[in-house]
Amino acid sequence: MGQVVRRSSTAVVDNSFLEALLGLLRKTFHGQVSLITQNYRVVQVERKENFNPEELLEGLQGLSPEGFNPAAVKDKVVQALRGLEFGQVVLMVKKGRLVQIERHLKERFSDLQGLGGDGI
Repeated sequence: MGQVVRRSSTAVVDNSFLEALLGLLRKTFHGQVSLITQNYRVVQVERKENFNPEELLEGLQGLSPEGFNPAAVKDKVVQALRGLEFGQVVLMVKKGRLVQIERHLKERFSDLQGLGGDGI
């Protein structure tokens, strides 16, 4: 997996990882690619592909080059990962087009306890 350099609370993803990610997105027609982070590092990449029966029979083409700007996608992914200690970035693809980027933040609290005194 690509190197992620930690600078205080900021993760910077190297270009080889971003190129591999673009390659994975280009193979996705309907679905999502999720980048899971822990301690400001991308620790897992998940890909979920959805299939429409008619398109499956016709053969899927993958991400459409029309309207796909690799530099803009890289910038948006880096922005979404910036400062994300625990969580995930989800890239949504519909009909071969990147249509949405979601950023999910998970916050951990070591000093919180449940009603019975046990941890959450």
